[in-house]
Amino acid sequence: MAALLVCGVFVSKFLLGVLLWCSLIFSGAVSADPIGSPAADFSAQTLGGQAFQLSALKGQPILLKIGTTWCPSCRTQAKTIDKVRPFLVENGVRLVDVFIDETARSVERYYRAGGYKKADAIILDNGSAYEQYNVYVIPRVLLIDEDFNIVRDGGDLSARQLKSLVTDMVEGR
Repeated sequence: MAALLVCGVFVSKFLLGVLLWCSLIFSGAVSADPIGSPAADFSAQTLGGQAFQLSALKGQPILLKIGTTWCPSCRTQAKTIDKVRPFLVENGVRLVDVFIDETARSVERYYRAGGYKKADAIILDNGSAYEQYNVYVIPRVLLIDEDFNIVRDGGDLSARQLKSLVTDMVEGR
């Protein structure tokens, strides 16, 4: 009986350690591309099977979210983006939601189960975005200005932070 208790405590501590490690890895501000540098272009297919090229949106501000369906922080970020979606639309910001290594079915289920508003472009990444943006933390949230330059590159954002960054971007600050 004592052995089972010790084993249970060990497993609990191990799982807590894994959870803490994951929270450090999958959240926070992580920037790989310098602010002001040109955004990396990539091509992939949309959820509907159409060809997509990020550079086709040049001339419009872009909010690029890179993540997965299984990531808790990605779901939280999706809810935050949904809260400010009217603000994004009002400011002409195009939302591109990139899913790494996911099937169309899993992405459709993700949107349906979460009740999220659909992005302007829902992308099933074939590895192109993953490689171009050297994704090592999810969610990866980038703001790209009308000139196709990176304004912000990092981890998840609060609604307040996102609104402030978009305001600064569209006002040219």
